[in-house]
Amino acid sequence: MSARLDRRLLTAGLGVTVAQLVTLWADHAPARLPVPLACPGCGHPYSETAPLCPTASVVRPLLRRRRREVGTDALNPLTPLQLQDLTGNRQSTALPAEVTR
Repeated sequence: MSARLDRRLLTAGLGVTVAQLVTLWADHAPARLPVPLACPGCGHPYSETAPLCPTASVVRPLLRRRRREVGTDALNPLTPLQLQDLTGNRQSTALPAEVTR
């Protein structure tokens, strides 16, 4: 399967809001451990060279920079694991154990 950028991100373009970024991150970052073999949002297969899907690769740095633009309630849709990953602990987007064996 060939993963592409989520259409919602492409449609919003430079006008993407923090709320949209949160929704995209929630959809494209695994919510719980163990990490699945593919992105839950687009099916991108995780690998050593591509541990994030294309959408998560674009959204993560944007949301990390912009998350303080709105109140902390905007991040409520994220699971604790997704929030940890967003803030730098890279747990939910680590490679699944099956890939690293």
